Amino acid sequence: MKKLYLIFWLPPAMLFTACGNENQASDGLKDIESYYYPLSDLQDGKVYEYEPLGDEHDPPVYWYYKSMIQDGKGYLLGTSYGPSFNPDQFVREERVDNGMMLVDFLIYETNAEGKSQQIKADIESANVFPFKAKPLGSVLLTSLHWRPLGDTSSITLVRNRQYDSDTTFSFQGKKLDAIKFNTRELVDQEEVGHLELEFGGMEVYGKNLGLVYFRKDISGERRIEYQLKATYGMKEFEEKFKQRLQ
Repeated sequence: MKKLYLIFWLPPAMLFTACGNENQASDGLKDIESYYYPLSDLQDGKVYEYEPLGDEHDPPVYWYYKSMIQDGKGYLLGTSYGPSFNPDQFVREERVDNGMMLVDFLIYETNAEGKSQQIKADIESANVFPFKAKPLGSVLLTSLHWRPLGDTSSITLVRNRQYDSDTTFSFQGKKLDAIKFNTRELVDQEEVGHLELEFGGMEVYGKNLGLVYFRKDISGERRIEYQLKATYGMKEFEEKFKQRLQ
């Protein structure tokens, strides 16, 4: 109780500050919090532009991230947008002592009238990102499911994430310290039977930046692959793309 009381009274800038250091502790765990999205720098919001690699038909993806304090707790809000700048996903994550936990996950789908409608997923396992890890140690599990609009089926998404190793990543001409995660995902669509799609992949997180690269090896030669192209403040984004994100 005392620890929660102290966190509640920290001012926002301090609540969003990474603690500890990156040296490997006596238990073999490395502090990797500084490789996640920098909550202390996102209180005014920022747009991350991800560009596709390899397949020219894959569209660019934009994520708008904003951090906030509510009832003494730190949160990261994220909304993804496609090339038409309409929202298609929303996530809300809470910062806890040992990592980031998923609180809300929304899917946006178009209903019969052509209007965008939210679908809230049920979260079964809420782990998103650990603040301490060791190479090829514990596997972090995220699991959730939802029902698409006008559909009798249900969709379950299960993601395993495991810290692999340290690496580097080049972003806008600068080499960043980075870390690599191995991922394994299962998408299960259930109606009368099960239609399952399972695939591996990889994520790279840059220090003081967040996710800078991800890859999903779907099947055969099919690969979805993106890297971070640029980040923008909201005003800069609106001037460049002549769009206002909702």
